[in-house]
Amino acid sequence: MGKKKGVMKEGDDIVVPYAWGKISTPSGEYEFYYPKGIWWGCKRCGACCRDASHRPRRVLLLPSDVARLEKAGEKDFKLDIKGEEPFVGEMKKAGGACIYLTKEGCKVYPHRALLCRTYPFWIERDGRSFEIMFDRRCIGFGHGGELREDFFRDLVLQALEQRGDA
Repeated sequence: MGKKKGVMKEGDDIVVPYAWGKISTPSGEYEFYYPKGIWWGCKRCGACCRDASHRPRRVLLLPSDVARLEKAGEKDFKLDIKGEEPFVGEMKKAGGACIYLTKEGCKVYPHRALLCRTYPFWIERDGRSFEIMFDRRCIGFGHGGELREDFFRDLVLQALEQRGDA
């Protein structure tokens, strides 16, 4: 990733301008590349907790996710996955859905993994730069409010904290 201020990202039928932001933490300076001018609000549909026609649902766990779930008394996830650093585990699923998804919603909502907390966004890291990607198929796009730089800054800060880099 290099500086790409204002670059348009093209998807199947979507073009989104991207912008850069900066973050200062005790561990140093970081920059992030985020989608600009998009509207999104969670519809609480649970689709992100299930396999979809375009992708199997796969939630990888950071060491901090595993610790948080274990502290809450939950141990039903796979550990010792290989080749997925910095991730160490993966949420289990049954019938194509997360095992923690119930009719009432997420059974472990306050303790859920970072990837669950940030979906439909995820963060790709290259050194001190972060690129925020998103699943344009989420039905929450076009609803809620316009997401601004501070929203994406908070996502990056969550990722830094969960990885122990903040």
